[in-house]
Amino acid sequence: MDLRRMYYFNATVKYRSFSRAAKALHISQPSLSNAIKTLEIEINAPLIERTTKQFQLTELGQQFYERSKSLLAQFEVMDTELKELAKGEQLEIRLGMIESANYWFSQVITAYKKQYPHNQITLMDTLYNQTVRQALLDLNVHAVITNQHIIDLEIKSELLYTEPYFVLIKRDHPFATKEKISLVDFAEESLIIGMPEFQTSAQILKAFEQENVTPHIQYKIERFEMIKVLVDEGLGIAILPEQYVTHHLSDRLLARRVHSQFLNRNVYLSTMKDRTFPESILKLFELIKTMH
Repeated sequence: MDLRRMYYFNATVKYRSFSRAAKALHISQPSLSNAIKTLEIEINAPLIERTTKQFQLTELGQQFYERSKSLLAQFEVMDTELKELAKGEQLEIRLGMIESANYWFSQVITAYKKQYPHNQITLMDTLYNQTVRQALLDLNVHAVITNQHIIDLEIKSELLYTEPYFVLIKRDHPFATKEKISLVDFAEESLIIGMPEFQTSAQILKAFEQENVTPHIQYKIERFEMIKVLVDEGLGIAILPEQYVTHHLSDRLLARRVHSQFLNRNVYLSTMKDRTFPESILKLFELIKTMH
């Protein structure tokens, strides 16, 4: 069976249209139609219903799609792995990265470059739950450093470390001299928080709920760096992961630990379970596990 025709068929199902699939594949619609017809002749059965106005698969077509989708995914992984193994130490290594890991990861890069100076490292933000999983499955990244514990048959998540949360304040804030800071102390404070769809923000909000405290949220900000700026301007206080507030703070800011049984964050290294990586990529994973 021709792999190209299988690929064309899957694209047609994905776009649910011969014209849209042909455009995405950069071929003519007649060429795509002929390829599907040839595939049906090989199988000796129709795969797509041609008697209805809406795009619809036959029962056999649906079964063929599910099986061929899995086969094409395996082929794509194999093709990617062979090309990477052939390149050896001339690779672009792509990693998804949570913002708070930037500080310690710079030390990983320094150590790694001494051993593999010709490999290029590309870092990308992966903040949303679905983005992390899909980036791995689509082979857009080799690994992801994330605070999301991904439970998936195709993905392996290894715990790197657990970190507490700290409150970020100006040095003249009353919390600076408070012996122990709890979530109940935030009830009257103006709170700056990340976007609710982020795992970190969701955990913080859940912790307030579990301790029956209603926070006074003034700002919702996408980037941790901007949160630090607003705190520095005296517009509120923020709760952030330890790794983010223990580096490069201005002299006007101070970080104090928040005591709550619900505020500890796990950080994981997530990869595809069955992928074969070149030695140079495995070495980077090893440094990540030992130098965080």
